[in-house]
Amino acid sequence: MPSIDWNRRKWDVNYHWNADGDLWSRGYGGPAMQWRLSLLPRILPFVPAGSILEIAPGFGRWTQFLKDLCERLTVVDLSQKCIDSCKKRFEDCSSITYHQNDGRSLAMIPDDSIDFVFSIDSLVHAEKDVIAAYLEQLHAKMTPDGVGFIHHSNLGEHARLYTFMRSNTVVYGICKGLGLGPRGGDRALSMTAAKFAACAEAAGLQCIAQEIVNWGRRRRLIDCFSLFTRRGSRWERPNVVVRNPSFRRERRRIIRLSSLYGDF
Repeated sequence: MPSIDWNRRKWDVNYHWNADGDLWSRGYGGPAMQWRLSLLPRILPFVPAGSILEIAPGFGRWTQFLKDLCERLTVVDLSQKCIDSCKKRFEDCSSITYHQNDGRSLAMIPDDSIDFVFSIDSLVHAEKDVIAAYLEQLHAKMTPDGVGFIHHSNLGEHARLYTFMRSNTVVYGICKGLGLGPRGGDRALSMTAAKFAACAEAAGLQCIAQEIVNWGRRRRLIDCFSLFTRRGSRWERPNVVVRNPSFRRERRRIIRLSSLYGDF
């Protein structure tokens, strides 16, 4: 299971960051199309915002869009390589503040200062203890009406299957053929949508929407987008949970559209 040390080695040492991480958006026709047609519609009620915090920005695949949706953008990553790359990429943008952390601390963020929290395609590799630590701190860091949108693992919902997959290489080919992926894409096995909601509640936050989705070529719903806010905020409501097995079809529609309306 991916520990903090595993993540640090992976993104600082072992991963070569081909195309600055944009390779991960290839299935959408590129980052711009994924942002415009998949991610932005999901967060549109909450942006622009005065202050945005992006956790684990990588090489800035989403930072390039978030910076234009706020007055102040703070990016936090445990990888010094990622922080250095973002500083270089956005050196002309004076509204961005950069911090390397230990993989779970937000001590450098002032209390009551963040209007919107964003993290995509990174915290799927964070286990429950890391997610819980971030949520506990975000309660203090977010403004009273602040909202967070975090993409995390739901692999724990299939824990028995994936534990077997990870321990038995004989079934590798079978699982790949079924679209399950070889080992769950190094996702955190201790996380589920329900556990995220429970961690949020324990931190004094309220999940208000959770979309449980498949990812890439995988058929099982191994990921989740969780939307949350502080208790008592104007956005607070009972949690609405939607299981979306059609998420892969959304990606296929976007890549078809990208040939017509993508960047020229």
